Amino acid sequence: MNGQITTGWVDIAGMAAYTALPVGVRRPVGVLVAGEIFGVSGYARRMADRLAGLGHAAVVPDFNHRHELRPSPAPSAAPRVEAGVPVAADAVTGGPPGRVVELPADAAGRERGLELAWLLRREQVLDDARAAVGHLRRVGAGPAAAVGFSLGGHVVCSVAGELGLAAAVALYPGWLTGTDLPLSRPEPTLERAARAPGRLVVLLGADDPIIDGAQQRAIAQRLETVVYPGASHGFAADERDTFHPASAEDAWRRIQDVLEEVRRSRTG
Repeated sequence: MNGQITTGWVDIAGMAAYTALPVGVRRPVGVLVAGEIFGVSGYARRMADRLAGLGHAAVVPDFNHRHELRPSPAPSAAPRVEAGVPVAADAVTGGPPGRVVELPADAAGRERGLELAWLLRREQVLDDARAAVGHLRRVGAGPAAAVGFSLGGHVVCSVAGELGLAAAVALYPGWLTGTDLPLSRPEPTLERAARAPGRLVVLLGADDPIIDGAQQRAIAQRLETVVYPGASHGFAADERDTFHPASAEDAWRRIQDVLEEVRRSRTG
């Protein structure tokens, strides 16, 4: 592993996705990266790049692709080939012609992100996650894992068992314990997560106003959980005012350890 990566956009059965792939790594761990309610944001892409730099193959799907159309102009460049999939560069998004949801990490972005979150359905998200993992396998990745942030953490908890992921890490996943969110129906996602055969680690901030103490205790009773004192929701996101450097550093150490465990199991 030399730390070099290649990045780009692919079209996976009509769904835009960002990929970050390590150079010179044979059968890397394939990591599904599920971002916050802000979509395939710059932060989510940077997290994929960081994972690729560690030697893992990462994909960030646009789970909102059914609901948010952004018209695109004619391609700004000739079609290129990214991991065997023809992709034409979009002058607006940089991705495939069509659209990709990327919202600002502010109040307006959160409001729109919540609107889109309420449109997501469990089976559709599962189909999308399965397609993304399948893409990673087609480009040479080995065992599959996942890392998710906030709403993306909920997605990871929802699909980990169904996809048979080797491991997953969910950072501050909201709505796990109830059925308010359509994505968490008919049974709470916590119940599905507890049945996942692979290791599933949940990382929470003790002062999270979205995941309160009662929810945190319920999660900790069912899943491997780490709670960071003094940290709030979004503590790992360096673009947010809730960024908590010490907690973020420890969270990334744990993510690396979980993925390294998967890598060793592949080569052991």
